[in-house]
Amino acid sequence: MSSHPSRFVGSARILAICTFCSRITGLVRDMVMNYVFGQNWVQDAFNYGFIIPNLFRRLFGEGALSAVFVPVFTQVLDQKGRPAAWLLLGRITGLMALALSVIVLLLELGAFLIAIFAENVSPLHLGLTAVMAPFMMGVCLVALFSSILNCVNHFTVPALLPIVLNAMIVIGALVVGPFLGTNDEEIVYGVGYCVLAASVLQLLIILPVLRNQGIRFRLSLDRSDPDVRRILAMFIPVVLGQGVLLFNAFFDTQICTSLTQAPNGPASFSMFGSEIAYPLQSGALSAMNNAARLYQFPLGVLAISLATAAFPMFSLFASRKDFDGLKRSVAQALRLAIFVGAPSGVILMILGRPFVVLLFEHGRFGPAESARAADILIWYGLGMTAYCCQHILLRGFYSLGDVMTPMKVSCILVVVNLATTLSFIWYMQERVFGMSTAITSFLHVCVSVYLLRSRLGGRIGATEILASALKTCVATAAAGCCAWFAYDKLSSMAMEAMAKIVRDGILVFVPLGLAAIAFFVVGLLLRMEEFSWLFKRDKKSAVD
Repeated sequence: MSSHPSRFVGSARILAICTFCSRITGLVRDMVMNYVFGQNWVQDAFNYGFIIPNLFRRLFGEGALSAVFVPVFTQVLDQKGRPAAWLLLGRITGLMALALSVIVLLLELGAFLIAIFAENVSPLHLGLTAVMAPFMMGVCLVALFSSILNCVNHFTVPALLPIVLNAMIVIGALVVGPFLGTNDEEIVYGVGYCVLAASVLQLLIILPVLRNQGIRFRLSLDRSDPDVRRILAMFIPVVLGQGVLLFNAFFDTQICTSLTQAPNGPASFSMFGSEIAYPLQSGALSAMNNAARLYQFPLGVLAISLATAAFPMFSLFASRKDFDGLKRSVAQALRLAIFVGAPSGVILMILGRPFVVLLFEHGRFGPAESARAADILIWYGLGMTAYCCQHILLRGFYSLGDVMTPMKVSCILVVVNLATTLSFIWYMQERVFGMSTAITSFLHVCVSVYLLRSRLGGRIGATEILASALKTCVATAAAGCCAWFAYDKLSSMAMEAMAKIVRDGILVFVPLGLAAIAFFVVGLLLRMEEFSWLFKRDKKSAVD
């Protein structure tokens, strides 16, 4: 593996292209789900049932286990060779499969216990949770194997695998669900069964790729390996450290479900002898989910692709004690995160409503539903730059083997997020989830930059980062002005004679195109280095 500090940029380009393809299919999936079910309590129930196994997938696969496993695996691969690395992989895979089996059983039991205490969690919520719980076993293993392929510079197949899940959800909503029944409650179970099948298909696809890359391993439950014990010792702190990114979404889901008035249910609930009105209406969770999908599109394509590609490089520098190289790579990644995050966030804030209308306002999804999702999206867009930087900073800590610092920061900020949400939910309704997420993320970035700077022994290129951020802000302001002006003028024009899809497309793509041109022109005039990093071919950056 090359240790050139800008090597990960080429990997990020490949990963971003593949992720873009998978995110497009994700938008198609969401369009189909909204078309079939609308933004109502049935889709709320599906999102509730999916959030728990999806949380564990992100924790065990993409989150905590990946964060502790990749640095150790990279070090073993670099210093001890492939046989030792494959042996470590077999042991971790075996222990992970055992742990996931136990968690699935506990989750199935917990689904029934929740029904006793949470009156707003319906049998449909619990039934879908039970159906989709085993999904996390296969998909967590897929995420682990994807991390291994990333370590050996193969990014394409792992980045494309989410397409399988997206396609299966579409098949579930349009084919399997209608085969099972005619009402929404029956159809949505077909989607749940297809989610479960998707994890099996993903395993069947990725295992041959591992073999083609020369990766061989045998399952083992041996915990005597010092590297295995090191991974296990770091795992719990990293789980807690991922809290600001993952647990907040989980808690938001629980709060949203608990404080949403049930269909045909009472308008208030009793607490300490007082009657308190429910602040949320049916469809709140789906509105939050739809808004989250749209901000996660640029986040996944641009920022997470960048962070995923950079993480093995960070880990390699750290294992070789090359802290100068690590500082340069972290600074470069942060500059790129701001470069892609700032304009993405501003565009989501300005064009959020037309984006929602174009993608989702079909079938049973109407203008009122568009307004609810767009109002949340504005707040998510406000925090976009912070979301992008978070992923870089966390991987900076984890590459150093420092799992305690992110854990402490995240535990505090989870409390801040909960306090903010509960304090304002009766005033802002579902919009509060976007606001609290944005506030928490900005606090996380500020604290993490300060602590990572100390952890790396001082300067990490703050002057260069700030200078680059200022140029990005100027280019972003130009892009935002162009987008706002174009949308304002177009929306006032008479276009009733056009087909709705054409009119909606014009209101999105014309302002978006003008904003992109303005950003590129101003950025080039300011001679921003980020353009050359992203768009010039570097032979040292070639990856599979």
